[in-house]
Amino acid sequence: MAKPIAKSAAGGVVFALTVALAGCAGFNGIENAQYDANYTHPISVEADVATLNVGVVAGQPGLAPSDRAAIENFAAAYRQRGHGPLTISTPSGSPNAGAATVALSDVRDILAENGVTDLSYTPYRASGADSGAPLILSFKHYVATPTACGDWSMDYAFDPSNGLPPNHGCATQNNLAAMIADPADLAGPRRMTPADAERRNTVLEKYRAGEPTATQRSEQDSGAVSEVE
Repeated sequence: MAKPIAKSAAGGVVFALTVALAGCAGFNGIENAQYDANYTHPISVEADVATLNVGVVAGQPGLAPSDRAAIENFAAAYRQRGHGPLTISTPSGSPNAGAATVALSDVRDILAENGVTDLSYTPYRASGADSGAPLILSFKHYVATPTACGDWSMDYAFDPSNGLPPNHGCATQNNLAAMIADPADLAGPRRMTPADAERRNTVLEKYRAGEPTATQRSEQDSGAVSEVE
């Protein structure tokens, strides 16, 4: 009769050890199991306006090299994060209004050379005494702002519940907000780019003529690593 009792006691010890080890290895509670740093340490995404003032001086022939470089950099930033058209605001009523109109043509050419053609134009009322009223370039972009880290209220040396610390995932969220190319991607997916109409017409013409529609592959497109046997 002693053997069954001993076996039962041994089984109880094994069960207790298994439960204890499981508690150390996994999460406790559905809250930890379904933890998501996006909710605990959210990243706020808000629209902002990037601006660039281009100085215009009456009688100055063309734009200064520094202004050209600034416009090129602004165009690169627009291609990366810009949403909607790039707006060019020209001064009205200032002594250099005529020179600003001439400079507008140069600005437009520089933007086109740097791949920016979606433009909108608007005048703004400048002071009659402001002989240096600038051309103002602007576009809408989005800014990602993460939550602050540094909550050390939890006792890391004693945690019987095996819970997650308050800072868990915060550093990752901050790094994501700093590194993402366009914060607008955090707010929602991008729209699909337009279809390649030229390629689509080529495929349809071949299909109607009964020809293969697949792109022809050359010998260099082979998947073989080597011809040596």
